[in-house]
Amino acid sequence: MATDELKITTAEHKSRIEKIQKQLQREKIDALCLTNSTRILYTTGFAHIPTERPLAAVIPRDERPFFMAPYLEYDHIRRECPIASEVLTYPDYPGKVHPMRLFAKFMAQKGLASSKIATDSMEGAGGGYGYRGPALPDLMRRAKFIAGRDIVDKMRLVKSRQEIQLLRESAKWSEIAHDILLENTHVGLHDTLVAVKSSYDSLVKMLRKIGQSYVQLKIALSPIVVGFRGQVGGNSAIPHAVYSKKKIRTGDVLVTEAGVEVGGYTSELERTVIVGKPNSRATRCFETMLKAQNAALKEFRPGIACGRVDEAASRSVEDSGLKEGLRHHTGHGIGLEGHEPPWLDPGDRTLIREGMVFSCEPGLYFPGYAGFRHSDTVVITKKGMDFITHYPRGLKDLTV
Repeated sequence: MATDELKITTAEHKSRIEKIQKQLQREKIDALCLTNSTRILYTTGFAHIPTERPLAAVIPRDERPFFMAPYLEYDHIRRECPIASEVLTYPDYPGKVHPMRLFAKFMAQKGLASSKIATDSMEGAGGGYGYRGPALPDLMRRAKFIAGRDIVDKMRLVKSRQEIQLLRESAKWSEIAHDILLENTHVGLHDTLVAVKSSYDSLVKMLRKIGQSYVQLKIALSPIVVGFRGQVGGNSAIPHAVYSKKKIRTGDVLVTEAGVEVGGYTSELERTVIVGKPNSRATRCFETMLKAQNAALKEFRPGIACGRVDEAASRSVEDSGLKEGLRHHTGHGIGLEGHEPPWLDPGDRTLIREGMVFSCEPGLYFPGYAGFRHSDTVVITKKGMDFITHYPRGLKDLTV
């Protein structure tokens, strides 16, 4: 990790590209064409805002990567991506000549007109924002295109030392942000106002401490987001709630979230909080959820299938007699994206490996009453797991 900036080093990105090129050589593939912004960031270190304008990073088998991009990104790539050999640009979208036709021309200029090309998009573009255009393979009929998403995605399953260090830095500030959130939580306030104030207070504190080394790579109004996301009172029974019109009241169950992006990586910290003295029902549901999380945490170790972790959590809930509260699997991989493979689900038989990072978040939801969920970020070690997020999980500490 570079000492001056909290982000993945250029040396590590070069190492990732070398691994990709070795795979291309083994499989006799001439180039990998990436259009997805997360895969481009992972491989090259270039972070951008994807729009209707196509942008692609191409990794040839034996040469440095080059970019095909709208002209507005030229200086951005040149400044942020020292490993790029060349940036081939077009004016804008849709243009007098469609960008995809220019992509075909650029690929020919680089000697790839009749090549075997792996890609993460057969369209040649990431899509979105109303993008429409001819597919790149239809404009390069002498080339052979094959699916190439897994070339990058399989590399991302196991995190490097630098990635884990960034996730730990994210977690440290998430924990501080969560403390601030609880300090700002009071009966009679709207949860959104509490969240905005807490996010701001946390950001001020973080930037005072590490402002010179901090790097934000994802587009967001604030790199710190801490709050309740509408999971207040009865609305906490909706796992992916967005907004609540209700103000915080005594007796409410709140489900919190705290996430801090550091160099593109965000850990996940969530807690169930009770406003005022919890009644017997809230206590039973909370303790059942916590017991299920503990059961899942005990299962983590290299060599077992992902589904086994979920099975342990579900069995714990069933033994407690609250099976009707189950709504989702126990967790998921996490790193550059909030949700990424593999999944802690009975349908995912991926074997857990040292260095994988997961959220562990079994939840219970009772419509019309409340929801209960803790989420912790954990990394797999040689013999088990280690917490990346370190925050109290007991009912006493989470009563406000």
